[in-house]
Amino acid sequence: MSSFICPICLTNRNFVSFAKMFQHVTVYHRNESNFKMTCNLHRSCGVLYKTYAGYKSHIYRQHLSELHSTEKNHNNLTTIPVSKQEDNMNLLVESDLTNGDINDQLNFANDNIESMVQKDDYETGFDDSVLSFGSITNDGKQLGSMWDIKRSYILFMLQLREECLLPKNVMSIISTYIITLMQNLETLLEKKAFNYTAESYSAVSSSRKENKKAIEFDQLKHVLDDIRNAIQSNTKNEYQFVKQCEKYFAYTSPEEIVLSSAGEVPEHAYFIPIEKTLSSMLNYQPLVIQILENIQQQQTTTKHDDDLMFSIRDGYHGSRLDHDSLLLQLYLDDIGLTNPIGSKRDEHKMCMIYFSLEDIPDQLRSKVDFIQLVGVCESKTLKDNIKAKRFFQPIIDNLNKLQLHGLVINGIHHKFSFSTVVADNLAAHLVGGFRLCFNSGHFCRRCYVTYDEKNLPIPLSQIKIRTIFDHDDLVKRIMNDPNKFPLMGVIDQSPLNDLIGFHPIVSLPGDIMHDFIEGACPLVVMSLLKQASSMRLITYGEK
Repeated sequence: MSSFICPICLTNRNFVSFAKMFQHVTVYHRNESNFKMTCNLHRSCGVLYKTYAGYKSHIYRQHLSELHSTEKNHNNLTTIPVSKQEDNMNLLVESDLTNGDINDQLNFANDNIESMVQKDDYETGFDDSVLSFGSITNDGKQLGSMWDIKRSYILFMLQLREECLLPKNVMSIISTYIITLMQNLETLLEKKAFNYTAESYSAVSSSRKENKKAIEFDQLKHVLDDIRNAIQSNTKNEYQFVKQCEKYFAYTSPEEIVLSSAGEVPEHAYFIPIEKTLSSMLNYQPLVIQILENIQQQQTTTKHDDDLMFSIRDGYHGSRLDHDSLLLQLYLDDIGLTNPIGSKRDEHKMCMIYFSLEDIPDQLRSKVDFIQLVGVCESKTLKDNIKAKRFFQPIIDNLNKLQLHGLVINGIHHKFSFSTVVADNLAAHLVGGFRLCFNSGHFCRRCYVTYDEKNLPIPLSQIKIRTIFDHDDLVKRIMNDPNKFPLMGVIDQSPLNDLIGFHPIVSLPGDIMHDFIEGACPLVVMSLLKQASSMRLITYGEK
């Protein structure tokens, strides 16, 4: 039996047919930036394709017969012959999945499904004019010929492009899936067909018996009715769609957090439990093996070279962490839902909180699949310390539970430890309880230097560094002050104060991009340009 291996997967997965491998590539690898596929179906091929579109076009032009083969059979009044495929494709509607299909389902569950659905009004229906295939015809007549079907489908594509403004690549995805759905339907009907013997006649020979397959028309109609009802019920409203995503793709619905008090204008935020996301990720055993091997490799390397630092466990404050625990890192950033100008530019900003496993191998760390959403709220609500604490409290409770009890997945007990909160300077000061103004007073969260002293040539040995004990004392004095007057750049207690392993002095690393690219790098570049000008290498002038 021929075997087809996916060259993109790290595990070199095998498929019994090219149709299954092509379907796998279509679902899981079509949007990868480093897509590379070489066609080796025939000796005349061997061309390397660096885009999925080019590879798909080649397959459909040159190797369509490899995807499925058809045999023309004669129809009668009571039965409809079904063409037998060379390789049975993987049915998405089947419940008896094979081991390979189960792995596919687990891999697909790790994707960011939360970006596909939104928990708003569950009773909001879809536009019937778009979903109803028969409503696109102008005269309302039944489609009785292939010409009518082609005309109706082209009109459907025009409606998607002109009215719904869908781009060409999205329309191509829709067409590809319709073809895949028809292929799956053909395979399903083949399993319900029965064998019968028919006599065939030719001009040069006598009659001979042939084995064929057929299916009763009533059974065919019943199958089509089941598929049509399943599609209509799944897309009837948002509630049914979310339930189907939870059933088939392990989708986790966000939990609502009430930020406003009684009598105030309702304000809400949303939170996704971290342990559910971790369960989906670590349920894939090859990923767990890669993470553990990466930890072991880093620990071995640092033993031979003390100057290397791969994570916080290799630093001064890493001694408090268990060496066999997985590090959880939070990431905080604001996004703008609109692009206004002037004073309205911050009115529609949302604060997004993500988490990632810090021990993920380097080749996977920057991929979107391994940066998971935790919470979302309006940015302006976090400026209120009470609402900020209400927003962060479920996240704190979730992380503390993971650090105290861990997770048992596939019989393996995984331990977790919180590492750091990665953010820009503004967001770091917000969650750390520091001043949000950087052009006066004590603007640094690492030391007590003032804004007036920042350009003075002061030796580092003379700059007083912030310590955990000094910060805790300042916070205590502020909390006991009825006026809550800021002290030495500290304005309040951090909303993450109850998080195990977090402290504003050691858990908020520097903003390297802004500090170096916008801070140190311009000064260095300017000094280099001035030195080059003094040496008569270049000239510069002001207009």
